[in-house]
Amino acid sequence: MNNILSLSYNDLSPNLKTCLLYLCIYPEDYVIERDILVRRWISEGFISEERGQSKQEVAENHFYELINRSMVQPVEVGYDGKARACQVHDMMLELIISKSVEDNFISLIGHSQNDLANCHGLIRRLSIQHIDQELASVLANEDLTHVRSLTVIASTCTKHLPGLVGFEALRVLEFKDCESLHEYDMNGIDKLFQLKYLSFRGTKLSKLPRGVVRLYGLETFDLRNTYIEELPTGINQLVKLQHLLTAYFSSGNTKIPDGIGNLRNLQVISGFNITNSSLCAVGELGNLTSLKDLHLQLEGRGCQEYKRHEEMLLSSLCKLGICKLQSFWIFSPDSTPIEFLDSWSPLPYNLQMFRMTTSYFLPKRPKWIVPALSSLAYLNINLIKATQGDLRVLGELPALLYLNITFSTVQKERLSVQGVVFPCLKEFDLISYSASAVYLTFEEGAMPKLKKLELPLFVSVAEAHGFYLGLGHLPCLRDAQEDLPKAGLLQVPLYGRRQPFSRPGVTHSPFIYSGDLLL
Repeated sequence: MNNILSLSYNDLSPNLKTCLLYLCIYPEDYVIERDILVRRWISEGFISEERGQSKQEVAENHFYELINRSMVQPVEVGYDGKARACQVHDMMLELIISKSVEDNFISLIGHSQNDLANCHGLIRRLSIQHIDQELASVLANEDLTHVRSLTVIASTCTKHLPGLVGFEALRVLEFKDCESLHEYDMNGIDKLFQLKYLSFRGTKLSKLPRGVVRLYGLETFDLRNTYIEELPTGINQLVKLQHLLTAYFSSGNTKIPDGIGNLRNLQVISGFNITNSSLCAVGELGNLTSLKDLHLQLEGRGCQEYKRHEEMLLSSLCKLGICKLQSFWIFSPDSTPIEFLDSWSPLPYNLQMFRMTTSYFLPKRPKWIVPALSSLAYLNINLIKATQGDLRVLGELPALLYLNITFSTVQKERLSVQGVVFPCLKEFDLISYSASAVYLTFEEGAMPKLKKLELPLFVSVAEAHGFYLGLGHLPCLRDAQEDLPKAGLLQVPLYGRRQPFSRPGVTHSPFIYSGDLLL
């Protein structure tokens, strides 16, 4: 088997070999996120622009090439058919570790691995998966001045690591899920003049080292799953920043830093809390003309004191919509109204994804969601009522691949997907909130490429229409399931009485009767 894997490895181009070897910095069975890996490859200097493609595009092509060649296994395949992460098979991991050690590409410490003895006195990249005082003392005697990347994953003894002063050539520094990181002395971090990638993700830090504001070459700063609520004054001097990632939305209290408008190279912003931030900072978002992905938290339950924040956010979105904005995700832990988004103008023609995660329901479809949005591929929206007109307009979106509509009212009239609509849609989720009801049928020619479907069905509503859904008009359907609030008692055949539905390859679970719900 090693011989076969070696043949596949030797068939790779030099660039792909480098990118594959790099994966051994992660432990066995680790899920490697595409976006993180791509940004690290770029920061390491592995990626160059090719044939008019940006470094980001070239790096993503390398990621998918490794998957297509079965060198790594795809994980979390999304609505667009693209993997969001990958894993390395155990046997492949053994191979790339041996190749990496042989070439002195990466040195590993922890969990039965200690390759310092094979590094020939020069450590280029260091991955620490576990460290104790004994291993730390061995590491302290090594020459660390040539280390380009330092990765420490889920280690509980980070306080024993040598200080950052010794890692003067670092380009990539990542502490992942190191809960004791607050015990580590990070004095000297401002001396890492070549640092491009810095991650404290999952470390639960509540305060950043002061020196981070002098990391003028930094391109990626990842603070997700930390307790950082305010970035230090001076962060707006890091003008090369492209990715600024803060707390997950479940606890997103981080303020947008004042002066963020100076960071004109920012492409991705996530996790900032609008209502915790100053009006000036919210307004400065509109100056970020390179921004592609914007993920924000908004709360305040519609209080008058936050109206100005909403108006300022809308003003910024109107500016970003005519630039490069491709993804906008707004999250609210409560039912804060976001109806102000209805006034988004002019149309955000480059928008590919719109997502709202909140218990608030829009009274109507935002008027800017129209067929002219030729790039919109992902739409997640809450509506008080789903109407026939909404289905008609959404069905004309030419690039739509994923549609999730959550509604909150009981609708007795039948809705129907009619005509040649939703030409590209692959996944459709119609979700009922609480005990809301709607009845939807499909006519011939609608959703010709639909593969996944989730629908709510209610006995009282379905019976009035003879349990007819028209699922036989969905030629590519492979996976159908019901919206299941709670398990019930009486099982009824899936897809109803008048139109039994069966097709090889289609997976489903039976409807279950519970009260008025046909689950």
